[in-house]
Amino acid sequence: MMAMSKPSETAVAAPDLAPAPTPAPAAAPVKPVTVPFWSRLSARFDDFVAPPTPAVAVEFAAGHLAVGRQGGSIQVRALPAGAVVASAVRVNLSDPAGLAAQLRSLLEAAGGADAAVTLLLPDLTARMSVLDFDVLPTHRQEIDALARFRLRKSLPFADEQAVISSQVLSPTRLLVTVADRARVNEYENCLEAAGARAVTVIPSGLACLAAQPVLDHGALLIRAESACLTTAFCLHGKVEFFRAIELSAPASFEDVFPSVAFFRDRAGHDHGGADDAPLLLAGANADLESRLREEIPWAQVRVQPAAGELAVAGALRGRFA
Repeated sequence: MMAMSKPSETAVAAPDLAPAPTPAPAAAPVKPVTVPFWSRLSARFDDFVAPPTPAVAVEFAAGHLAVGRQGGSIQVRALPAGAVVASAVRVNLSDPAGLAAQLRSLLEAAGGADAAVTLLLPDLTARMSVLDFDVLPTHRQEIDALARFRLRKSLPFADEQAVISSQVLSPTRLLVTVADRARVNEYENCLEAAGARAVTVIPSGLACLAAQPVLDHGALLIRAESACLTTAFCLHGKVEFFRAIELSAPASFEDVFPSVAFFRDRAGHDHGGADDAPLLLAGANADLESRLREEIPWAQVRVQPAAGELAVAGALRGRFA
């Protein structure tokens, strides 16, 4: 998945071929220098697999705040309607000061005050997609530029406002996360007002994919929360599919079925059949669970903890096993 730093590229000078009376002493090896990946912006998405994983994770969601610490319990606090409104283009936090006060108490209870944390954003705020190309460049700057070019016409905000991060999944496939810098700043500023700071920023749905080893390969995640349905799965430890849609009503079987059908097709093609394939439900209503059990006999439907707990657990796990 997607660390806040990357080693910089080190240029090696060509040897001096001019004659010299005595051999020059060998130069000391050039050590790669690690520079902050987000040196100019306040936060950014990047390699979630890169250690070290922050010991504390914080999730902002439309219906709750969730805070967890490695080795401790996960605290979830319900929020009133409208406190967090997930959107890629509109203001997300209606009362940042009030949210910061609630978050501060959760952080203190979890032993995470003044901590460096993984910040989890709503899937409708920080959007992800898997992009296919004929071939990908080899240099990071060229890959980022290609991703930006591919997405710019579909961005709902100005291109210069876009925070884009990408991870190479294969020589022809790219996992891309994009958000409006102003939206990311909303959450970061609220977190800092509560006494913590973000060192990794990712969508909640991506964190959910790291929550359990079974999700690393051949299991479909179905995550329903207020006004949003996220479906995603991995094959061989890499994200194969990620879809987040906005809903005006509770998630239904009809909302989920296209993702289930695509999952069966891809899973059957890649690892010899999808019979008894796990479908992990988080936050789904009883009607959706019942329909899935009735209509999808080839799958094992497994109900997971509340959506907030699953995302924070995945963030604390930190990487695919």
